[in-house]
Amino acid sequence: MAGLQQTNSEMILLSWVRQSTRNYPQVNVINFTSSWSDGLAFNALLHRHRPDLFDWNAVTSQQSPVQRLDHAFSIARQHLGIEKLLDPE
Repeated sequence: MAGLQQTNSEMILLSWVRQSTRNYPQVNVINFTSSWSDGLAFNALLHRHRPDLFDWNAVTSQQSPVQRLDHAFSIARQHLGIEKLLDPE
């Protein structure tokens, strides 16, 4: 039963992320692994809720996946108080 509840919670969270990023055509979140590897999903979530923090077009057009992930982690830490728990590499 605990496994079923976790799966349901993950599906709800995945649905929320997909809904939150639907207006970002470069972002296609289908899972919690490979969909995050290019850094776009994390940046899109941040931009969706705090568009004043950075220019979305600058993130998508000029940065590598590692740079985009580093950007997202930095924005989350500096402006939202979310500590960096993963390394972009």
